[in-house]
Amino acid sequence: MTPLKDTKVTAQSTVTLTCDLEPGEPKANIKWYKESRELYEGKRHSMSYTGNKAKLEISQSELSDSAIYRVEADNRHGRVMSEAKVFVQGMIPYFDIISFACCDVG
Repeated sequence: MTPLKDTKVTAQSTVTLTCDLEPGEPKANIKWYKESRELYEGKRHSMSYTGNKAKLEISQSELSDSAIYRVEADNRHGRVMSEAKVFVQGMIPYFDIISFACCDVG
């Protein structure tokens, strides 16, 4: 298994964690965890395992998504896992600089 990589994103963007697995027989069961809680498919969580690539996507990320994530792959021959830190930072407010350059001269 290739290790997951620590990831830093801005809030509201998509977090993507991927790892490559050695093909095995039987095909591995994949589970994703946030801290120690198992994740399931849902409105913002999408999981796939295609070919030898396992992927977790978290859409519209929130500050509360910052955590340690773990992927586990197991079959009757054993179990492998990898962890990564996800850090979601707040959005930087955008200010229109022109609106601050206002002065009435006159």
